[in-house]
Amino acid sequence: MNMQQMLQSVKKMQREYEKEHKILEETIFTGTANGIVEVSLKGDFTLEKVTFLDEDALNKDDKEMVQEAIALAYNQAKEQIMAKEDELAAKFQQQPGGMFF
Repeated sequence: MNMQQMLQSVKKMQREYEKEHKILEETIFTGTANGIVEVSLKGDFTLEKVTFLDEDALNKDDKEMVQEAIALAYNQAKEQIMAKEDELAAKFQQQPGGMFF
């Protein structure tokens, strides 16, 4: 493969990666914690929604428990996104030439 073909191949892989990454960024991921709260994040880590699954948790005096549940749910969704990003990166690293940008 000459340099021109290799450059075209890399550019094609980059376009494919960007296309798939854009889809990932628009995908909604959810995390839940302790049956209290559900957090929805887009793949670009934009917080879309916080849903309280247990309305009674809001009436309690234990504000810290609710805050921790939100943080746990957020982190769960974030880990799902990061795992998908790792899968996407691995997919393109396995392409012929093993190049990743």
